[in-house]
Amino acid sequence: MNILTEREKTHGPFLTTAAKAQQLKDAMQGGKNWDELGDVQREALQMIASKVARILSGNCAEIDHWRDIAGYANLVVQEIARLNSYIVYGMGPTHHPDEHTPETPSPVPASSAVPGAVGRL
Repeated sequence: MNILTEREKTHGPFLTTAAKAQQLKDAMQGGKNWDELGDVQREALQMIASKVARILSGNCAEIDHWRDIAGYANLVVQEIARLNSYIVYGMGPTHHPDEHTPETPSPVPASSAVPGAVGRL
C-alpha cells in the first residue's frame, strides 16, 4: 500500500481535507483578534485547523490528530507563560521561567506536560 492510500484512511481525501482546512483558516483570519495574535498563536491555530480538517474528513477516532491539537495548544500556553514571566501551569513567582534559584521552583517537569507537546519554545 502506498503512503497516499494509507494517509487517506486517517486524514481523509486530500482535496476534501484541504478545502475544509482552508475554510477553517479563513474563518479564523476573519476574527477581530487575528491581527493581535503573535506568530506562535497564529501558527498553532492554523495547525490545529489542519488537524480539525483531518478529523472532519478522515478518521475522527485517530488519536494522533487529538494529541497534535493538544500539543499545539500546549506550545501556545508555554509561549504565553514565557512572555508573561510565569511558570508554566503554575501561579508561581513572577521571574523569567528560565531563571531558577534554590528559592524559586523550576517549571513543571516534562513528564507532567500535555502528551504530544513538542517542548519549550
